[in-house]
Amino acid sequence: MIHYFYFSLTQCTSAAHAIRPPLAPDTRQHRLTLPLVVDECDVLRVRKAVIKSAGGKVEIVRCVPISNSRKARLTIELQAGALDETVYRIMQSIEAGELGRIGLAA
Repeated sequence: MIHYFYFSLTQCTSAAHAIRPPLAPDTRQHRLTLPLVVDECDVLRVRKAVIKSAGGKVEIVRCVPISNSRKARLTIELQAGALDETVYRIMQSIEAGELGRIGLAA
């Protein structure tokens, strides 16, 4: 004896959606901020390294001189996928600098 089961269109579509897991956002697309303190004479080297590293995925959004010192505080905004290459290029281009805590961009 053969039994046939018939489902309505809504039952079929709801069952199909229940099987698929929800898509997680791609973490390489998150925008991050990278604070960096360097000597004033190294700012152009950092800028050049940032442009070479990932082009449009990375940008310097703020460059502020620190009072009573010869240093500047840079804020670099970049996609998470470009983080490794950017940090590597910056480290290769300057002798000394301070990397701050990496956070999500607003």
